[in-house]
Amino acid sequence: MPISRVMYFPDADIPGDAFPHTASEPLVPILRLDRGAADADSLATWHQALSNALAADVSHDLLGLWLYPLTGGVVLLGPEALAQDDLSVPLPSPQLRMSELAILEEIVRDAGYRSTASFPIRFGRRDVGLLLVASLHPGRYRGMDLMVLRLAAQRLTPSLGRLARQWNATGGAPGHGPERIATLLDGVAQASAAGSTPQRFVAALSQALEPLIPHDRVELILSGPGGGRYYRLGEHLGGVLWTDPSLVLDSTSLDLASLAEPQGRVLLGDAGRDARWPRGYFTAVDPAGAELRAVVGARATGPTGLTTYLLLGSVGPDLYDEADAELLGRVAALITSHTALLVEQAARERHESPAPSPPPLPLAQLLEISEVLALGTEPHDATCRVAELAGRFLPFDQLHFALRLSEGDRVVLLDPGERRPLPDLASVPVAGTGLGQVLQGELPHLFALAQGEARLIVPLRVAGRVHGALVLSAAPPAVLNRAHVEPAQRLADVIAPHLELLRRAAMLPPPFRPGWKRQPKL
Repeated sequence: MPISRVMYFPDADIPGDAFPHTASEPLVPILRLDRGAADADSLATWHQALSNALAADVSHDLLGLWLYPLTGGVVLLGPEALAQDDLSVPLPSPQLRMSELAILEEIVRDAGYRSTASFPIRFGRRDVGLLLVASLHPGRYRGMDLMVLRLAAQRLTPSLGRLARQWNATGGAPGHGPERIATLLDGVAQASAAGSTPQRFVAALSQALEPLIPHDRVELILSGPGGGRYYRLGEHLGGVLWTDPSLVLDSTSLDLASLAEPQGRVLLGDAGRDARWPRGYFTAVDPAGAELRAVVGARATGPTGLTTYLLLGSVGPDLYDEADAELLGRVAALITSHTALLVEQAARERHESPAPSPPPLPLAQLLEISEVLALGTEPHDATCRVAELAGRFLPFDQLHFALRLSEGDRVVLLDPGERRPLPDLASVPVAGTGLGQVLQGELPHLFALAQGEARLIVPLRVAGRVHGALVLSAAPPAVLNRAHVEPAQRLADVIAPHLELLRRAAMLPPPFRPGWKRQPKL
């Protein structure tokens, strides 16, 4: 008789409404971590409820569920009897491999089960759990059964993602009730004591909140007069507030006032699919996979009338609920006084604070760019690679090389990957523009911000003369700012000699050929 096995890898999300789901008959029982559900008895009860709920749609004789805590290792959530079988479960790194699950299912089938199906439970880019179902009968877990099990694994993601973050060495999650409030108050007090600057305060606050509300990012945001603009106070490096354009958000990009209505709370299950959220803005300089999905936040107004927003975000969806928003509202209210002190301190130091330090020079990337230009034989391939490497340390959306082909006021714009010769490109006038001022040497560089779009122009210099310019632009809400002038200029100085060779070759007259070598006219 045939033996059935299925391994599912959650490469794509299944929409939450893919299957009927009613509040009276939940497919996956909710694990209430804030009510002390991390003890052994509560977990066993919850696992049994999960098995019973799934049995109504998918028949099974075994439902194994394991947790992969963030601190490492593996924890069997149920059934308890499975621990006596000494079943070896693979560990993710950071995700489970198909070959490992195949071995696990083979072991289960050797124990007498004829049908098996395994489902990694993926939170963000990491597997936080493993669901294994098995039946003594062959030919199970196909079609609709398989789809229901996939949906169940997806709906387990928020609970297990949170439990994996909160699981500690003693075998459970942090306390609840009075213990939770005491931990909160102690954490806020410690953060206030350590937070002499906005960045230090937010970092200490994040560490204090992590055991209570797991998160991958925290933002402390000031509201401007009337709520039309917002300032990311938690990223403020010093000096005068509201002067760094990369930290200023217009309400057209993110309207926190509307998001927090009507009770001053923000709760997004999947911010990546919400048009009101500026996708990619808060993680523009982070590595791939850092995009925020679940977001919880709260608004608070202090005794001085200063309005702030405290936001937490996670790379996994559907992590937060109303209880988290309520708890964060208490935190936001508790820190209003200290936030006001930080703002007052910044106002006192506006004439004394040094300018923000520029980002460190990307020497490794510049060396790699030099090697690409030195070894490249095709300009279109080399410029594409240069743009790719430059994007690792400069937050731009578009990159252009503006090159002079004459001493006039016109330039050609060479884009990365362009295959046409320079003389075939359209020339554009630059007289009276910021680009023209940089080319004429009237400005050492130019940074402009208009309607949230940032543009940075630095000259392409060879032997003390300016033959073109590197033009970077970033769409709103832009992260590109004046602090990126120096690394952009270093990049321009590296590539300028190579572009000068292209420019000179384009300006050469066609080679002269004697008349006897010319093609006769027909």
